[in-house]
Amino acid sequence: MKTTISLILAVLISGFTFAQDEKAKKILDEISVKTKAYETMIFEFTVVLTPGDGGDAITQQGKIYVKDEKYFLSLTEQEIYCDGSTITTYLVKDNECYTRAVEDVEDGEIVSPSQLLTIWEDGYKYKYIQETTYADRPAHEIHLYPNDPAKSKFHTVILKIDVERKEVVFFMVKGKDGSNTKYKISKFEKNVAIADAKFIFDKAKHPGVVCQEE
Repeated sequence: MKTTISLILAVLISGFTFAQDEKAKKILDEISVKTKAYETMIFEFTVVLTPGDGGDAITQQGKIYVKDEKYFLSLTEQEIYCDGSTITTYLVKDNECYTRAVEDVEDGEIVSPSQLLTIWEDGYKYKYIQETTYADRPAHEIHLYPNDPAKSKFHTVILKIDVERKEVVFFMVKGKDGSNTKYKISKFEKNVAIADAKFIFDKAKHPGVVCQEE
């Protein structure tokens, strides 16, 4: 909105913006409570990465297993294991893996899927944009913005939340480099038993694998 509008109109717009933020907060708080109540979560999704240099988009199918701060992410070309203290990335085609400690992850990086699903809780402003549809179902659209953009590798996260189920069904991360990463969730299971071994990279199952510490 232009700042040349009258003072009265400016006050009205300020009040509307506050109301929208309060609406977003209520929805996000409900999702946080619901998500944290799950002992485990399993997501099947499609991820579409559009690079900032204008290159072709890359589409992959994936599946994530989440338990507390542990997770296992399976994609077509790579697997990521996190046992809560160590993150191991395995490159399928190259039969190589790279390991680093969770505590070495840089500020502004998203550490785990569960963090992304409640990312709004710490260090982000949020705004309710509109009620829309996703997969032919009513959905809320909410945008998140880092409080300290200088420490973040992205400037906006777009969420779409199923109105009835109160679950995140789509999110897009808009990078500062012009890249966009879209996650479309196709299946969601919760409170399914998952063994801790699922989150540990087993070298014995990958003969000849070469591993390095980052």
